[in-house]
Amino acid sequence: APADGVVTLVAQDPFTLEGNLLMIDHGMGLNSAFLHSATIVVREGQTVRQGQYLGTIGATGRATGPHLHWSLKWQDSRLDPLLFLGPMPD
Repeated sequence: APADGVVTLVAQDPFTLEGNLLMIDHGMGLNSAFLHSATIVVREGQTVRQGQYLGTIGATGRATGPHLHWSLKWQDSRLDPLLFLGPMPD
């Protein structure tokens, strides 16, 4: 998990555009969504901690290949998750 929070949705229906979908409420209006997952190992209502394993990257739903699709929203505004990760190694 990118930050502590509570799992608000686990939808394992690969027949939707999003495929297997996981949503986490981090509090104060900040929410993460992970789409196209191959597996999700947490359940709705579960508290998760930063760094916790959530599942595996996949290509379920409308995807052309396995990838991490991480959406981050604060209130109704979309945010770039990369802004919160810090420097990336070369």
